[in-house]
Amino acid sequence: MGKIYGKITDKYNQPMQEVMAGIMDKNFELQYQTVTNIDGTFCLELPEGEYPFFMAVRDYGEKYLEYWCNNISVQDSVELNFSIDTLEVYGMHVFEICGAAPVLTVYFRPMSLVKALAQEADIAPVITEDSITFKVNGEECKVLVMNQVKEYTQDGMLTAYLVQITRPINIQERNKLDITLRDVDGNMGMGSLYF
Repeated sequence: MGKIYGKITDKYNQPMQEVMAGIMDKNFELQYQTVTNIDGTFCLELPEGEYPFFMAVRDYGEKYLEYWCNNISVQDSVELNFSIDTLEVYGMHVFEICGAAPVLTVYFRPMSLVKALAQEADIAPVITEDSITFKVNGEECKVLVMNQVKEYTQDGMLTAYLVQITRPINIQERNKLDITLRDVDGNMGMGSLYF
């Protein structure tokens, strides 16, 4: 058996209790779940293996949006510490372009609860290069180019981002990308991806 454990806080770094943390399969069906305690900590025990999605949420669509961690590999134990708020980082991918500059290209779609509740057609928050942080294996990466792109969804078009960031020296066989973003109103969201 393996485990995913850690602490979940709000944007003010206060522990959040009763947050559901769980593993979803490739069809987004919940496979394993647990709930944070009064200290905001959780421990999810599950068989060792590869899992496409870990997510955490409380009061979804009312007070908060979700945290996602994609491509998580559980071999013994994995520690995840993060915050949830009213922004969400969704659909994350990272790749290197063969034959191009030695940089990482990151794709993601940010979502804003404020815009969703206002029933805006495009629920992407307004973010800038200064309001987003990328870390690979804990090392901050500089934003080199940030492009807005339109992503087709069943409900219409949404704004997504294609961003190139510096490639850290400490790239390994298995790496963790952490994304933290804030909109112009100070709302925040986090997401992670193993690659």
